[in-house]
Amino acid sequence: MDIGAVLKAPFEDQDWLKKCLLMGVVNVLICFTVVGIFVGLPNLYGWGVACARNRIKGDSQIPEFGFGYIGLGYRLILSMLIYAVIAVVITLVVGAIGMLLGKIAGVLALVWMPVQLVVGLAIALVGLPMGYRFVVHDDMMAGIKIGWAISFIMANLGTVLMCFITIFICALIAGAMGIVPIVGGMFGLAIGMVWYGAAIAQLAKATNNA
Repeated sequence: MDIGAVLKAPFEDQDWLKKCLLMGVVNVLICFTVVGIFVGLPNLYGWGVACARNRIKGDSQIPEFGFGYIGLGYRLILSMLIYAVIAVVITLVVGAIGMLLGKIAGVLALVWMPVQLVVGLAIALVGLPMGYRFVVHDDMMAGIKIGWAISFIMANLGTVLMCFITIFICALIAGAMGIVPIVGGMFGLAIGMVWYGAAIAQLAKATNNA
């Protein structure tokens, strides 16, 4: 994994600023409407998948602004839906245990906090290969292949961890863009999707599209 290559990926397209700004601002603004969230977010997710697939094919250009990515976004969401439900249930159970321990003794809740952190990281880590599997293999059942995801992680542990760290760093940078008034957070969301796509493409390259 080349973190530098991922970070510079958006800037390889001379129209990166226009494309990211349009995708971020327009889709996030749409999400503020009653039905817009069912359009804006799936469109952004689909655009992120298109970014990844372009780079896997060797195309460094960011996909054009538009609403032609909605279907692809919904396919990604559906492919990950079962795992998302499982993740939410586990998170709620672990959180409930923490609250119960807190009522028994405050120190127990503090002791439990690292467990909650580890569980959260584990959920995100296992989810990474699933998202990768949808992008690379268009597998609509990616979200139920937990055993495959764990095997993929164990077989490519260093690479997957580097990809995970890279995506985390990119997410922090994208989130920090929210300090820019009005459009910062919207733009950060879009460029974050490009970074995610570049990281997935790097993972595909390192694992020979496994």
